[in-house]
Amino acid sequence: MFELHDRVEAYEEYLNTGMLDGVEARDGYGYDLAKRLWPLVWGKAYYDRLLSDADDRAFENVTPNDHTEVMANDARFGAQQAVFGTQDDYGNRVMAGPLLCMAHDLSESALELEYDFDELAAQIHPDDDVDDVDTLCEAGVVSPDGELPEMPTVEEIVAEMLEHVDKNGTIQGHPFADMAMYEMEAGLGQSDLEAEMRETLNETDRFTEAYLEDYYDDSGNERTDDDTIDDPDDVISDLQDQLNEIENDAIFNYDRTQDSINNIYMINGNLGTVSDSPSMDGFGHPLPRLPDKYDTSNHTEVDRTYLTTDTAVNASIDKTTQDGRDSSLERSLVEVDIEVEMRYATFRVWNDTTTNASVDVREYESRYTDFTASFELDGEFAPDLEIDPHRVENVLEHGGSHDPYLGSPTNWEGAADEVTEAFFGQDFDSDSEFERWLSGRVNDIESTSDFKEAINYDRDFDEDIQLSPRNEEILHSHIVWDDILEVHNETVTEIEPVETDVMEMLTADESPMREISENVREVERELVDDTGEFENAPELAKMEARKVYFENIHKYVDEFASEHERMTTGGSNLIDDLLGDLLDSANAIINGPMNLLDEMLGSGEEILQNEKDTEIDTPEVLNDVHVNVDGSPTYHSSQMAVNRTEVPAVRAEGDGPLEINDKISFAPMGVSYENEVGLPGFPVIPWPPLFYLQVDAWEIELEGEYVRFEAEATSGDPSTAGSTTYVREDKQVTLGTPGGSELELGSTEPISYENNQTILVVVPAPQFLPQGAPGVGDTQFATDVPGEQRSPLWDDVGPILSK
Repeated sequence: MFELHDRVEAYEEYLNTGMLDGVEARDGYGYDLAKRLWPLVWGKAYYDRLLSDADDRAFENVTPNDHTEVMANDARFGAQQAVFGTQDDYGNRVMAGPLLCMAHDLSESALELEYDFDELAAQIHPDDDVDDVDTLCEAGVVSPDGELPEMPTVEEIVAEMLEHVDKNGTIQGHPFADMAMYEMEAGLGQSDLEAEMRETLNETDRFTEAYLEDYYDDSGNERTDDDTIDDPDDVISDLQDQLNEIENDAIFNYDRTQDSINNIYMINGNLGTVSDSPSMDGFGHPLPRLPDKYDTSNHTEVDRTYLTTDTAVNASIDKTTQDGRDSSLERSLVEVDIEVEMRYATFRVWNDTTTNASVDVREYESRYTDFTASFELDGEFAPDLEIDPHRVENVLEHGGSHDPYLGSPTNWEGAADEVTEAFFGQDFDSDSEFERWLSGRVNDIESTSDFKEAINYDRDFDEDIQLSPRNEEILHSHIVWDDILEVHNETVTEIEPVETDVMEMLTADESPMREISENVREVERELVDDTGEFENAPELAKMEARKVYFENIHKYVDEFASEHERMTTGGSNLIDDLLGDLLDSANAIINGPMNLLDEMLGSGEEILQNEKDTEIDTPEVLNDVHVNVDGSPTYHSSQMAVNRTEVPAVRAEGDGPLEINDKISFAPMGVSYENEVGLPGFPVIPWPPLFYLQVDAWEIELEGEYVRFEAEATSGDPSTAGSTTYVREDKQVTLGTPGGSELELGSTEPISYENNQTILVVVPAPQFLPQGAPGVGDTQFATDVPGEQRSPLWDDVGPILSK
């Protein structure tokens, strides 16, 4: 008796084990329900998403209560098997009708089950004037007569529904390439690219019309469902704002083509070889001495005058203005030689202090000193290039193939003049002009430092000098519209997409987006010549712009992959923040039932079949004991109550078996569901360029109760069989006294249960899988979200007094 008591208690506990606890332990009614409901709901959602017509979806309601009811009953019999090692003898019989009706309903919408449903209905109830499946389903739950025919099973239905679940999809390089293209021309946006590319993309095999329609249709992609969220100014809005800011920044705040042109026509001037560092070869002003014939003690110096003059300035400034055989981008541009001769003279005057007479001693002395310097000024052309050209044929001269933008292209002509001006403060057309400039600056130099200052000598000279092409605007336009746009078009159509699936997009530590970079590099290797030979600066500018374009693609792959990883991993996980108002814990569900779903995709039918082979541990003394269970009602309907005629154990609350009240009926189960979002679902990354997944959630609740549940244990052989029965039902327990009265000892309660399922469905958006009808969610409620529906017996479970 105690063992039966414990088993029944364990059964009730099993029925009340929730989804998350049950899935984690792979045990409990919540787990059994998940094994049935998740594939059923995912199968319907994916059939609608991938195979239905957008205007006529197969399932207006993905989780109708009558389907949940069938699966809940099947799972309840599985619970009996798990706890008692057996199940109600009538379980298969009472399941036959509801299961056939559900299978027929699904076959009308999606399943391809090869059964004659009308014939099966007639075979199940040959004496009830049932000759077709519609009549059977309208009649409600009726115990079949005779032998059960071969008919659909829950395992078969689950396996068939899982056939529709294709979680695979592709990440195209398109969004990342577009973001890179935005940066190539200030103000270039999606509408501009669509106008230039849509027709061409339509003609390729890479993109379907569904993909392009979804990609370019901002209004259809900007659904954020803030109405379903308590605070619209939450992480979702923040994430959208952040991603929109990235896009707007790319469109309006960058012009990488102009940057490329500027980089090409940039010269870095620097001090090159110094053959003779600025120096002086003598001394400054001499100091005449008082002649020896004068007594120094009687003479006092009364005046001293210095004279400084430049007596000769010889200088040359030789500029390199032709390439010759030099094709490098770093070379000497200016050779400077300077020689200045300076004359220093000194006058001194002394007075004789003994005579107080006028000046009587004057002395004069002079000398010549040379200042010299010899050095070169170098120039590095396009010092900040992303590419590393081997050689450029035309650098300092006009030359190279004529470009469409303006005849013979300009290169770095005048580079030597620009470097000269940057160093000296002005340019010189001849040696004589250079000498005149020096003469005006060196006439009072008296030291090497003065000399350096006079000639503007700066040993740290390192200055970027911006040149420009002959017609920068036309060159810019030519690069963007005649070259980069063509490269972009080819890139978009040639980048191999990354194959991945929904679960990886939700849970991967490293975003699958990152694989796009390697695929981009394959195209980049074909279109970018990093180290080749170029004719001139405009050709180099085009290749530089291409390189920058591809670097931008890699940048955005990394940036968006990082945003994706921030959503799915670590302490900054945003999945719960994004879906937290829809679910108790999105992460717990993703890492629980959705992992189970992954298991079931490969072996769903086997997982359910294994329930039938459940073995339970029994005490050794009960090895020869056989247990039978009998629940009343056997099948728990959420649509129709049962009466005493159908289930003799039905009675009012607390009444005994002899207290008969024909007005009492019994509601065994109530089911309700709530569709949290509704079609088209919620974008997991709510921003059009990364709009890969759509999600919806259904909250399913059920409550049930037995009128009576008994477990019977029999032991021994048929001749000596003994049995013990343990009963749970709602009644008062009394004890008769010798005086004929009854002593109330207490009461027993029936087995009751409450359970729920949070079913999260994630489908690929057309950008991830371009086919079928976009979106996920019920259409039954139109825009009235969340959608909610309860079975007729919801909140009335238990005895009901008929009106």
